[in-house]
Amino acid sequence: MSPNGLTSPPSSPSRLILYNFTSQWFLIPQGTGIIAVILHQLDYQFSGLHTLSYIFWLLTIILLVVILLLYLARCVLFSRHVAHALSHDTSESACLASISISYTAVIQMIALALVPSWGKGWGVAAYTLWWTNVAMTVVVVVGVPFVYIRLYPGGVPHLSPGSQLPMIAALTAAAGAGVVCQFGEISPQLQVPAILVSYLLIGMGLPLAFALDVLFWARLLDRSLPDRQHTFQDMILCGPWGQGSFALQALGGAVMKGSFAGYDSGMFITARAAEPVGYVSMFAGLLCWGMGTFWWCFAILSIAHGATDGWRLKGIPYGLVAWSVVFPWGVYTNAAVQLGKILDSEAFKVWSTALTVILVIVWLWNMLFTIKGIVNGSLLGLDRGWKRHM
Repeated sequence: MSPNGLTSPPSSPSRLILYNFTSQWFLIPQGTGIIAVILHQLDYQFSGLHTLSYIFWLLTIILLVVILLLYLARCVLFSRHVAHALSHDTSESACLASISISYTAVIQMIALALVPSWGKGWGVAAYTLWWTNVAMTVVVVVGVPFVYIRLYPGGVPHLSPGSQLPMIAALTAAAGAGVVCQFGEISPQLQVPAILVSYLLIGMGLPLAFALDVLFWARLLDRSLPDRQHTFQDMILCGPWGQGSFALQALGGAVMKGSFAGYDSGMFITARAAEPVGYVSMFAGLLCWGMGTFWWCFAILSIAHGATDGWRLKGIPYGLVAWSVVFPWGVYTNAAVQLGKILDSEAFKVWSTALTVILVIVWLWNMLFTIKGIVNGSLLGLDRGWKRHM
């Protein structure tokens, strides 16, 4: 036990790995899951692309389960250390939202992949799982910001893009409902409650994301810039707007597909309201994608600036934070895929395909460096390598 009452780092390599196993590892299944969804829905399909999508889906499930078990083991064995990390490290608490985000991707793929092949029962299963995820999401989107305010140091200079992950979780759950309602073949009586709750989740997530955007912009104007390694986190700023765009488009499509007409209750949930609600929702999705485009471009420039010194390439030290690029890029791409469908636009179809190709390359780059970091121990807290800790 250390003087401050915390558990001292253990000497055993296996226990030291668990001791240093942060919630940032959940960024990996989070980024993997969105690629599965994109590959399944991409307009320009080729033989084997759906199979590749299923591989990414299976990998997401495996990664999520394994990482969750390891993190739970860390919580059990080093509970004081974890509690201290959650109350002092913003990324530790924020990345817990990635559990819900990854879970949503798994649910989406159930509706997209299993319902057409194995029947409507899987749509009901996806719908049921979605409600369990909503409960998790509400806890995250309310609880984590509360922790920020009560426990972390005050002031804009301490605000990071990672603080938006809980908002992204809410928007991702809303997007998941749009997919389940459109592809899950469930009744309007089941769809409408999910659609209404999803719009509420968007109301919880998107305004908060905008407020945090403004505060982070104030931090940048004050020249309080993140360190080079955390430059990757700037891509997270694109996440709420990309996912918000897709959620609004998907929910608008579900409304116009017959959910409101089939439910037909009250003054609002009617066949007459379906078209205006659906069109406004889709138009709002287009506007959100525009805001996402700004932050996507801004993040690209920030990363390029952080990786260069003048005109010379100097690189950015690799860490798990680099996975922050994958999911926001993915939801921005997924929204572009959806815009290509609802607008029947070749421009969006081509652009989303180009984004997907680059995204897969970024995923492979991250995975290679992650495997390298596991092998040499640098990402596991074994700074002296595996052999010297034996």
